[in-house]
Amino acid sequence: MLLERIVFSLTCLILLAYVVNRFMKTHNNMMLAMIAFQIIACMVNLLSVMYQIYPNTVLQIYICVMGILAPFCMFLMEYFNLDVYKSIEINLGNYYMKHADYDKAIKSYQKALNRNPKDGNIFAKLGNAYNAMGDRRTAFDRFAKAVELNRNDYKSYYEIGIIFNELGKKSDAKVVLDNALRIKPDFTQASELLAVVLCALGKYDEAINVYCDAIKYSPDNYQLYYSMGIVRTELRDFTEAQECYEKVISLKPDLYDAYFSLGQIYLLKGELQEAEKMFKKSLYDKDLAAKSYYQLAKVYILSEEEIKAVTYLEYAIEIDASYRYKAESEPLFQKIKDYLTGIHMASQAQAKLEQEINEKVKAKYSKSKLNTDEEIKDEAFNYMDKFSGKK
Repeated sequence: MLLERIVFSLTCLILLAYVVNRFMKTHNNMMLAMIAFQIIACMVNLLSVMYQIYPNTVLQIYICVMGILAPFCMFLMEYFNLDVYKSIEINLGNYYMKHADYDKAIKSYQKALNRNPKDGNIFAKLGNAYNAMGDRRTAFDRFAKAVELNRNDYKSYYEIGIIFNELGKKSDAKVVLDNALRIKPDFTQASELLAVVLCALGKYDEAINVYCDAIKYSPDNYQLYYSMGIVRTELRDFTEAQECYEKVISLKPDLYDAYFSLGQIYLLKGELQEAEKMFKKSLYDKDLAAKSYYQLAKVYILSEEEIKAVTYLEYAIEIDASYRYKAESEPLFQKIKDYLTGIHMASQAQAKLEQEINEKVKAKYSKSKLNTDEEIKDEAFNYMDKFSGKK
């Protein structure tokens, strides 16, 4: 029994020496508490051995936990590269990122990085935090360090590609996005951005190849088909573009931009009835309403239905007055030129009328002794009624 207690005491001392050595290397103040508890455990155990005293159950548990188990667990975590403190700081950083507290997130990630300066994952997290703050320069540095430490970090390559694209460095963006897709070919976001970059470089055929490769991995991604349709339209490959937009509609029937784009293709091909159907579908999107009405006016002009053309053009102008001037400059609308001229003259007359009213009201009340805003408003409305012909 004495031998066992001596071996136990030596083990406690060896583990104490290990913890002290770790403290000397890391200067982690949290280890000071561990060392203090270990010293107490070792002293109690040594005294019990020297004086042949058996500690009570509580002291025995304390000696086992603080003298053996706790430092041995610390040894195992170091051996298997498990750092509890680093994990805590990373999780804190993730929590702060989720709640948009980027300053605290950066501090937590930096503390974790101080414990392991060669952890590329932490550099990537710092890059995301700086990116969220709008500090692109620092974010770029952190992402660059992340890929330097981990060549398979496809997400950091993608983030660098975004920054290069924003800075107008399209060729550099292409290189890093190619790296991201080399590591993870099914990375859809990187494929979409690479295709955009290639289009900016004028490499439309390469962009289409990128979309085709991405579709192999995400055959139900309607956005890929829609984007490819836009590129094929740019290349004036209308048949292929039409197929892309039809696929989009089959996957996402409420994407009204696809109906509008398909309507334009039908209009270019002279298939007026199909174009009419598509533009009427795109009217369900309020943001597309004005230009859909305008395109419908074109359809009816080409169909020689001038009354309908005027009606739909009026709808477009009512939503966005700029379509009046646009129509005036397009030869297609020469058939209803008189209508457009009348609209223009009516607008000028209305503007002139409003100016005269304002001047008369202003002249009258520059000498008026009316005291309240309500009185002024009432009198102004009387002038408006007078000039508009109301009794």
